[in-house]
Amino acid sequence: MICLLKKDGLLEIVSFEANHNHELAPTPMKHMLRSNEKISSAQKAIANDAERAGLPIKATIDLLAIQNGGRQNNGFLDLDYKNYIPAQRRAAMIKGDGQEIMDYFRKAQSEDPSFFYSVQLDDDDFVLNMFWADGRSIIDYKYFGDVLCFDTTYRTNEYGRPFAPFVGVNHLKQTVIFGAALLYDETISSFKWLFEAFLGAMAGKQPNTILTDQSAAMAKAIEEVFTETHHRLCVSHIYQNAAKHLSHVFHASDQFASDFSSCIYDYEDEDEWFRAWDVMLQKYGLENNEWLDGIFSVKEKWAMVMGVICLLLI
Repeated sequence: MICLLKKDGLLEIVSFEANHNHELAPTPMKHMLRSNEKISSAQKAIANDAERAGLPIKATIDLLAIQNGGRQNNGFLDLDYKNYIPAQRRAAMIKGDGQEIMDYFRKAQSEDPSFFYSVQLDDDDFVLNMFWADGRSIIDYKYFGDVLCFDTTYRTNEYGRPFAPFVGVNHLKQTVIFGAALLYDETISSFKWLFEAFLGAMAGKQPNTILTDQSAAMAKAIEEVFTETHHRLCVSHIYQNAAKHLSHVFHASDQFASDFSSCIYDYEDEDEWFRAWDVMLQKYGLENNEWLDGIFSVKEKWAMVMGVICLLLI
């Protein structure tokens, strides 16, 4: 269609082609058209419930895809959803909250000159990420910071943001806090900013080992920032994730929990461990399980038979 703008402000059609002059988008690709990229109100409700429950973004997208019979039926791109959740988090932090946070940090620093804080703002001065550590935490890290546990599985704050404490153990086997953060999201850029802020507070001292949950973004940031540190996966998180990803197996067999736990904790010989792992897969028909394949590919980061230390923090 070709139109001309007339002097009176109206459009005049001067040419019209009734036939399409390009191929129509195939049905599996229609969700990628800009005109069709929309998260429905029902999907937003599910997304908001999942966010409040602490369900990761990828897991929620997968859930919607299962309900809709495939990603192509979601009606939106993964990126649309990934942009929606951070926008909701930003909207939840009402104007003025950022100033109250800054006032709190300044007051804490006036009372404790060693108190360290760092806040990342966006172009509109909304708070993205924040990290803080008091003087006691900084001293504890100096003496007990060889092994660091970093956990982002908490979302108890009203904004639904990941709360991320840096935790260790002192000489009395007591849990000590080295610092804490509230994150905007769990992307490589946010993790890199946080780890750099942490090193800034700790005079650049890197831990010998950092234990985390399994996250590709976190692993990449650790690789780029903690260049002198061994990255390992916390076995307690491995077991918790197994309970989620293999819930059907746990429910179907009373013995599976014991067999899986044995593979994590009981073996000291590598060859015996490999055999036990294969036996477990065959016994429960899990040879092609995607999640088990994934953790097996990074076994050097969590399997104690490979010499990985175990740190369980309560």
